[in-house]
Amino acid sequence: MQIKVRTLTGKEIELDIEPDYKVSRIKERVEEKEGIPPAQQRLIFGGKQMADDKTAAEYNLEGGATLHLPQWDPVLDGWVVVLKGADGVCHGWFEG
Repeated sequence: MQIKVRTLTGKEIELDIEPDYKVSRIKERVEEKEGIPPAQQRLIFGGKQMADDKTAAEYNLEGGATLHLPQWDPVLDGWVVVLKGADGVCHGWFEG
């Protein structure tokens, strides 16, 4: 199935994955396409951080799903992502 990973800049990375892929494998696929090491990635789905040891199926990911890839901000000393809600409003998310 094909999913998208959206970066903080709005860039969308398209990935072909299988339901049995662990999140750690999805991060490896992001590294293959974008060169971002898995240790520097966090993936967000449904507003929650995904655990490396869980599978796409455990998160009920389906084709067309969009994951969000926060960016580390050294000034804030934390992870930052902007999510666009169903209401069309952008909501910031930060974890220090």
